[in-house]
Amino acid sequence: MKIDPSRLHNIARSTVGRIAGTGGVEGARSTAGAAGAGAGTDRLSLSHRADEIKAVRAALAEAPEVRAQRVAELKAQIESGSYKVDAHRVAERILNPRV
Repeated sequence: MKIDPSRLHNIARSTVGRIAGTGGVEGARSTAGAAGAGAGTDRLSLSHRADEIKAVRAALAEAPEVRAQRVAELKAQIESGSYKVDAHRVAERILNPRV
């Protein structure tokens, strides 16, 4: 099974609500507090993979959505009539996309 990291937040919220029987995170906190102080504390431990995903998300948030220099180059080629499409390269990318 492949897990989509973008949906993890929603899954965690619905699971906490189901476990606490209240439908939300706040209810889970109040239920845990009502269990008593001597019951211990909850701990969360994330894997190395989770740390990598967090770092990648941070890097993507800082990266520009549009590569302005590349767009300017392509625009100049199109305007000058020198832009050529390599049909074989386009077909290869369609059939074998890079991840």
